Amino acid sequence: MKNNSPNSAIRLGSPNAPIEGSDAGPSDDLVRAHLESNVRRYRRQAKQALSDAQRSVNNPERSLRFSEISLSAAAKAFWWAEDTPLEDRQHQLMHQVGRWKRKNLGCSLTYDGVNYSQRCPIAIAHKKIGFSIGFTAVRFCSICNEDLSSENCSHFRDRSYWVRGGAVEGASCRVCHDDSCNHRPDTLYRTQVVSVVDENSGMALHEVSIVHKPAQPEARLTEIPIELNDLARKFRSSFLPGLPVSCDKCLYACEGFTGLSDNDEE
Repeated sequence: MKNNSPNSAIRLGSPNAPIEGSDAGPSDDLVRAHLESNVRRYRRQAKQALSDAQRSVNNPERSLRFSEISLSAAAKAFWWAEDTPLEDRQHQLMHQVGRWKRKNLGCSLTYDGVNYSQRCPIAIAHKKIGFSIGFTAVRFCSICNEDLSSENCSHFRDRSYWVRGGAVEGASCRVCHDDSCNHRPDTLYRTQVVSVVDENSGMALHEVSIVHKPAQPEARLTEIPIELNDLARKFRSSFLPGLPVSCDKCLYACEGFTGLSDNDEE
């Protein structure tokens, strides 16, 4: 029996219930549902935090805290939506949050006493680059807990399978991979194969590369250094290191995105 609904759940023993562990069809819809779920989750968080910041505008410290949460969540929603039909809405949300913060609370570059840097998640999100980690480790199958590369594992990454829910015997739930959840051990759920890395199984890090689009959408820059010479050229004689430098990017039309050229990625 195959059911391609991402939320498929069938009680064990029900009429026509599938066999536990049996193939449940391609996993494409589950991958897409996972992505869309993260976009919605971060988008809700961003909008709620923006609303909280707006209500707290007479308390600048509290409003700033909420606005920073909103900025971070909006950027994460955008990263998860990158190169999908959901991307444009998240891009608009980022600038909505950034524009409100700039108009009501101000936005400045960070100065650490020596150098300036841009730490705003919205500005960073307009650089379409991220990080890819190269490492070796034993990858275990989330369905059977066997080495994914061994003959003992018969599961495929592009397929879904019927598995019981709930965390049991010290193992996390095979549906959501959490230690505590609402999935039931008497119910079968469609779930995809996830590669589980055990850090105690001889994991070895080899490299960290800069890439156009990271496999983990949130593996991004946390700050962008700003050259003092660039600021001096922009502000000329009025610039002295240590002076506050305002960022006005979200007040104007978006200048678009920058990324790596093919020769830059390594």
